[in-house]
Amino acid sequence: MKKILIADDHNIVRTGLIFLLKGEFMQVEIDECRDGNSTWEKIEASEYDLAILDISMPSTDSLALLKKIFTLRPDQKVLILTMNSEEVYAKKYLQLGVKGFINKEAPPSEIRKAIVNILNNKKYISSRMKDALTREVLEGEGHNVFDSLSPRELEIMNHLIDGKNVSEIAAILSVHISTISTHKAKIMQKLGVSNIIELSKMAQMF
Repeated sequence: MKKILIADDHNIVRTGLIFLLKGEFMQVEIDECRDGNSTWEKIEASEYDLAILDISMPSTDSLALLKKIFTLRPDQKVLILTMNSEEVYAKKYLQLGVKGFINKEAPPSEIRKAIVNILNNKKYISSRMKDALTREVLEGEGHNVFDSLSPRELEIMNHLIDGKNVSEIAAILSVHISTISTHKAKIMQKLGVSNIIELSKMAQMF
């Protein structure tokens, strides 16, 4: 029997994934959680064949969560299922050790394919991401401007685009406000933007 963890703060997403999983596997045990703390508690207590995680759950430091997961369970299979742009975020998270990264707007057949591939010990890159990587190769190194950002800077950028202020981000990531301010300034400098509106527009272009 497969044992799968779904971590997402939206009930409709968890319900849809449960329906998909039960349609794919005759026998499957599914646990649910809605934030980083409960995700860690579940993984700390049980072993899962696959963990399907959103990286934008409330009060969640997704980088710290992944590091804790892979420290405790180095072979844990993780699929990131999120609304965040694959072209902007996928490469960094794949480098951190996740087995796949897919957008929630992908058709159910593609999400099903990602799950099956990862359970069969394969990595999953969507056709959209493959096209983006091919464009990068053809157009030269450094085509994707977001590659200049560190994983932490990408996470902070995501929170900024989501409308959170420096204080709120500092609380989520358990760091000093000045640290977030420094990261914010570096993000703006690296991407050549001067405000959050420009930052959001740039991210939406990918």
